[in-house]
Amino acid sequence: MNIPLVLDAEPVSYIIGNDALEKSANKFNKYKRIIVITDENVEKFCLHVFKQKLPLINIDGVITIKSGEEHKTINQLTYIWNELTRLNADRDDLIVNLGGGVVTDIGGMAAATFKRGLVFINYPTTLLGMVDAAIGGKTGIDFEGFKNQVGLFVAPKCVIIDPVFLHTLEDVQWQSGFAEVLKYGLIMDKELWQKLEGIKYNEVVDWNMVIIKAARDKIDIVRCDILEKGIRKNLNFGHTVGHSLESFYLKSANPVTHGMAIAAGMICESWLSSKIFNIECTKLNTIVDMIDKNFNRFDFTTDDIPGIMQLMRQDKKVRENKHNFSLLRKLGKAVHEIEVDDKLIIQSLEFYVNRKSCD
Repeated sequence: MNIPLVLDAEPVSYIIGNDALEKSANKFNKYKRIIVITDENVEKFCLHVFKQKLPLINIDGVITIKSGEEHKTINQLTYIWNELTRLNADRDDLIVNLGGGVVTDIGGMAAATFKRGLVFINYPTTLLGMVDAAIGGKTGIDFEGFKNQVGLFVAPKCVIIDPVFLHTLEDVQWQSGFAEVLKYGLIMDKELWQKLEGIKYNEVVDWNMVIIKAARDKIDIVRCDILEKGIRKNLNFGHTVGHSLESFYLKSANPVTHGMAIAAGMICESWLSSKIFNIECTKLNTIVDMIDKNFNRFDFTTDDIPGIMQLMRQDKKVRENKHNFSLLRKLGKAVHEIEVDDKLIIQSLEFYVNRKSCD
């Protein structure tokens, strides 16, 4: 049996790995009531696992929201506030966010703002949540079609990451989370990249190892920079272009997963890195080939690029109408606050559309 990794880092503690769920039982002791926020899919497939692994925990209320990024909105946030009011929730209660990134994002924001703040715990049930979304205290909603436009930095009391939930995932959700795993390899963990290079997401054998390693990578960065003033910005690699593509497809009849968008963003931003830091062609091709092995290319065309650029102007990293990127200085090493002009960004999108190898 693998022993869960326990990390205590004020104000957040983490339990990560097999049997982490059972190890979290003592986190509930001092709260008057337990209220779970989840979505309809997680309620169907994961809530019974939660109850089975924690049989002594009494759940006093379940708030079920609609699943999917398209529902991470102010209307859904208002629904949660109304339900918390109906349940007479107060600051002696504990909120349990049980779900993927949408649940931990919006559930954390609801808890942080209701009656000026209720304590909450994150139990991510998706790979994306386990290695990224549930860690770091970012909460928020999409607004007017723009990704994570409104939100707060609020730390959960703890984050419990147990692979037991992963058997409930659809294939597309495994794929989505794998994009963030690859990101850690590219920006800071060359050893992780080397372990995964040439492998498809559905060929990974030891997910417990991968999750522990990727989660620790993010925890290490967040510990140093909770409010994203410095090194935490490295985690935005792939996300400047990626978020604009996610917003672009969110407005269409074919919304895409976060991981699909970030994978596309990493191709574009790896190309930008190669141009700005003279990364050799073989390294760029290695990165692009690995991403293409795991993700299909999007079908936008050069005619769509002006609209994508317009969406990118809403990115939080834009300062004085200038785009600031987190890019790769080399494989396994990222840097942030790199100003890139529109012409070069457009060329990176054209590189993606034309399915080129390094030139």
